[in-house]
Amino acid sequence: MKVSGTTILTRKTLVSRSFGSEAWRGLFRDVALSNPWFRQPITATSLVPLPEFLTFHDELVRRFYPDRKDALFDLGVESARWALVDGPLKHFVRDPKITSLVEAIPNLWHRYFAETDSRSEAALRDAGVEFRVRDLPAWHPYFEHFVIGYTKELLELYCANPIWTHRVTGGRGTTYGYLLATDPVPIAPPSGDGAGGERGGPVRSRRALTARELEVLRLVGVGKTNREIALVLRISEKTVQHHVAHAYDKLGIYSRAGATLWLGERGLLG
Repeated sequence: MKVSGTTILTRKTLVSRSFGSEAWRGLFRDVALSNPWFRQPITATSLVPLPEFLTFHDELVRRFYPDRKDALFDLGVESARWALVDGPLKHFVRDPKITSLVEAIPNLWHRYFAETDSRSEAALRDAGVEFRVRDLPAWHPYFEHFVIGYTKELLELYCANPIWTHRVTGGRGTTYGYLLATDPVPIAPPSGDGAGGERGGPVRSRRALTARELEVLRLVGVGKTNREIALVLRISEKTVQHHVAHAYDKLGIYSRAGATLWLGERGLLG
């Protein structure tokens, strides 16, 4: 599998806007010194080998977005917003009708990823869009959290509805599925993988939160940082990160905004 150079150009814009051009130059210099592949010119038409791309992206996230799980989802959102509005893909979606938009979603996979058997699929449902990724070469958080953030933002750009994300199949495997819901209380879509249940009930959490996970999540919901939560609960910051990651995984949410929304819908804020 190879990754389009468009992804590198998008990161250049986002990092330079948020942290300055010198921060981007420093990142690229350090990566190029350890990996000769990055010493060649990279343009939108370049194809980056997957190991090199993931090494580069992991270093970028480690350096600039230390809250890793949130960061990948949010970075996907920011990347879609720039690439599809101002960047190299601003003419990619030519017809804003929902049927045309859903048909275009799988084409984005092949716009970004080449020389691969993996693919994405999208289908219009009553409650939103069912999105699946199949036959990944290996699981990496980039392929799920970043991709879902990107696809969610794509829909948000063209739909008046807020979009809620619900994992319906998979998790750390080579195939996964999500419902990108326009309905705040969606009905579970039929699963093509024999998992996910029948139509007829809301998409629900796969596992219940522990009391401590809920306690930490409620502090996240009122805007506390991990460091502040650690001080309030008298536990280590690393333990807070552990509880947040487990709560997010159980609920299928990947950002503090998502946690706040989940809590607010259940009257658990405050």
